[in-house]
Amino acid sequence: MKTLRISLLALASLSFAARADEVEDKINAALNFYKEGKLAEAGTGLQEALNAVNEKRGGSLAVVLPDAIGDWKAGKMESASLAALGGGNSVERQYKKGEKKATVSIAANSPLLSQVAGFLSNPALGGLLGLKTKSIGDLTAVIHAKEGLLQMVVNNSYLVQIQGKKLSEEELTTLASGVKVDLLKTIK
Repeated sequence: MKTLRISLLALASLSFAARADEVEDKINAALNFYKEGKLAEAGTGLQEALNAVNEKRGGSLAVVLPDAIGDWKAGKMESASLAALGGGNSVERQYKKGEKKATVSIAANSPLLSQVAGFLSNPALGGLLGLKTKSIGDLTAVIHAKEGLLQMVVNNSYLVQIQGKKLSEEELTTLASGVKVDLLKTIK
């Protein structure tokens, strides 16, 4: 009897380990709907699978936003799909120092990123719009001081944005410098 219980436990753990993850389950369900000719359900299933992938990716992005940046203390991490904007995902975190608040966000894998990256890499156009460029480590950031906004592109894959009311250029720069862009560069 003891041998039977051990065999059942081993079999149960083996089947649990062999179980596909959530993304694979959603893709397989969508494929089955497609084979049955249920195209609306197949499309919904694929979108759910994509959202699950983006959620997992958002979790990996979270490591680049620390719990504190200098005197700025971090709040709760939020992750979202950018499916409505053509794809990708984002993660953001609120930071607070005294009465001042700032939002640090990272958008990844968005088709819109290439359009923004071209704009951000053109200092002449930025100058016409009252934007200033500044080096943050080996990256170039665009600052719109009146709007309390700093943006920078990392590896042509990620848009890092810091925004807050009445933030000085120095505060924006401090927050941007606190994002762990070296880790961001390694995320696939």
